[in-house]
Amino acid sequence: MSPSTASAPAKARTVFTREQIADRIILGQILFIYNQNLINATNWAAHHPGGALALLHFVGRDATDEIDAYHSESAKARMLRMTVGTVKVDPLEGWRALSPPISLGLVRHIDGEPGHWQKEGDVVLAGGLAVKADEAGVICITKEMLEPPESGLSRKQERVRSMAYRELKDRIVKAGLFERPGPLAGYGKDIARYLALGTAAFSLFFL
Repeated sequence: MSPSTASAPAKARTVFTREQIADRIILGQILFIYNQNLINATNWAAHHPGGALALLHFVGRDATDEIDAYHSESAKARMLRMTVGTVKVDPLEGWRALSPPISLGLVRHIDGEPGHWQKEGDVVLAGGLAVKADEAGVICITKEMLEPPESGLSRKQERVRSMAYRELKDRIVKAGLFERPGPLAGYGKDIARYLALGTAAFSLFFL
């Protein structure tokens, strides 16, 4: 699928590595990928119409397909203003995702300090470390914790499916099927039909 018609700010041309993104996530930044743009939604999360949790589950991941599926062009244009750089995405296997801290059961610590995390509930961290929700204290995330567990899914196959979806979406958009209908929202013919039937019924019983 072709990228959004909007473009990222010209100043956001720094190419970030996966390790650099992991470092920023550990500090608490809400970063995700959209069309190879690195988006920093940290300050926007509290205002996201879909709630902050929707963003937290995409931290460290490529959210291109989901963003294209649920956002208008104007919303994507506003989002691209939060671009802080770009990433290199493997054309055959796509972006190698990191595990969002929320998937580890962790949220930002109430002290607000960069790199400080706390438990959302009872969790088991990487390495089998069990932590109870009632245990107070600061948790520090390591890069190893952000590495996703082994999966039976083929990254190449998932990439093929993703690109097929983008191509289909592009064809639907070009066909004009996402364009807003007229003032009657596409129900004009139905309204006319029911008015005609109602008028006929009224004529039969009362005239």
